[in-house]
Amino acid sequence: MKKKFGLYEIWNEVLTVLSDIAPVYEDINKLISFGKDINWRYEGISKNIKSDHVVLDAGCGPGTMSNIALKLYPDLNLHLIDPLDTMIENAQNRFVNSNCIINKGRFEKIEYPDEFFDVVMCGFSLRDAYDLELSLKEINRVLKNDGKFLIIDLGKPNNVFVQSLFKLYWKYIVPFLAILKLGKKGLQYSILYKTYKKHPTNNQMKSLLSELFVDVNIIEKVLGGSVIITSKKSNLSKHKK
Repeated sequence: MKKKFGLYEIWNEVLTVLSDIAPVYEDINKLISFGKDINWRYEGISKNIKSDHVVLDAGCGPGTMSNIALKLYPDLNLHLIDPLDTMIENAQNRFVNSNCIINKGRFEKIEYPDEFFDVVMCGFSLRDAYDLELSLKEINRVLKNDGKFLIIDLGKPNNVFVQSLFKLYWKYIVPFLAILKLGKKGLQYSILYKTYKKHPTNNQMKSLLSELFVDVNIIEKVLGGSVIITSKKSNLSKHKK
């Protein structure tokens, strides 16, 4: 039986935690990535987005990815969705003077027409999908032919030994760092270990993407513990659904 990827039974728990930590979400991301997450976001966006693109920031959170995209391309046609009211509110406050379109939404049901976007980007968000494979199909649907899918996220190294080191990092070190920053509230970051356990390995992710997209490329950072993944929709994708 084919393994299904996604948060499923812990999805509501994860969203509750994310909603609660929304005010410090970006600060903690910087802390646990040792300040590298912003560099990776810039790298992915600058290489895959152009100023005339129509872009969806799926799982936008407080708008970190979109903020970088607008710094690079101030007139970008940018749409943002997230399932959490707290994150949507933060993004709306952040982009109050921009022309961004911000709506509540989730990966598995994107309320846009077929072939609407030139690029869909997910910054440290796709791992929180309820149903990963359904999410990929929906993202494929809203992409134009030859449109790009950009993922910047945690990775799960294929090497079992390296993978075990990252398991220790997410299970013990990340909550410890969060506690140093937030006090007892930092204990909530133990939820990241649960999401990490459910996440596909980098090779598995490549296989999942290859069922729907072409030109799948994974750039591994920090021994594969973080990844920049790019892929493209082609006409053939319609026949793979």
